[in-house]
Amino acid sequence: QRGTANVHTRAAAVKFNTSVCMVGVDLLLGLYLCSYSLKHSREVLLVVDGASHTHTRMLLQAVRWIMGVPAGLKLNDSLDYCLGNMCILGVQCFQGVYMLCRPLFPWILLAVSVSGIFGATLMTAILSDLLSLATMHIYTFYALGARWHGLQTRVLSSLWRLFRGKKRNVLRGRIDACDYSLDQLMLGTMLFTLLVFLFPTTFVYYLLFFLTYSAVSVVQACLACLVWILNHFPLFSVAQCLWDP
Repeated sequence: QRGTANVHTRAAAVKFNTSVCMVGVDLLLGLYLCSYSLKHSREVLLVVDGASHTHTRMLLQAVRWIMGVPAGLKLNDSLDYCLGNMCILGVQCFQGVYMLCRPLFPWILLAVSVSGIFGATLMTAILSDLLSLATMHIYTFYALGARWHGLQTRVLSSLWRLFRGKKRNVLRGRIDACDYSLDQLMLGTMLFTLLVFLFPTTFVYYLLFFLTYSAVSVVQACLACLVWILNHFPLFSVAQCLWDP
């Protein structure tokens, strides 16, 4: 029993020391980041401005490239022109909002820097939230594109079942046979042809913003992984094993 109690006591002590060590490293790293960002605030703001301008320029270049003949694809000119101009207008509106909020950036940087006093994890979480706010237009385009792509795919699958003389039974959750009239077949043929020829145009725009939003999600996943490491990495146990194997 005494040996078991010693084991439990040692485990509790290791757990406590690990927690203290993680909190200490988090606070020290947060204080360092706070000091660095306050001391180099001008450089940090210049990096943010450069990243914003580069991101906007590359996004506009990608949209204008799609409005041409991307990778040899012949898209629908009218729909391509409409979607491309809508995307360009959305990006330019975001750039206008960015320029209006630009005088507030030193205060935002000050608030983020001061949050480092409470630990690097809090600062990282705030940076992840600010990244989500700064890329809200990308998420909006992606959400609209995903909604339209899903709707178009479901309509095409329904019309394809119409050609095969089948329909989806919603109540029973299965595909049943169905007899369609000539008018229904003609209308289905016209709608199917229209959607098939418009599908590449909408899919290209959906793919663009899907890849862009995926890149933003990868950055946020890296920040979340950093927070997890700072909160759960057993630094004391690893140091103890290295010091006294």
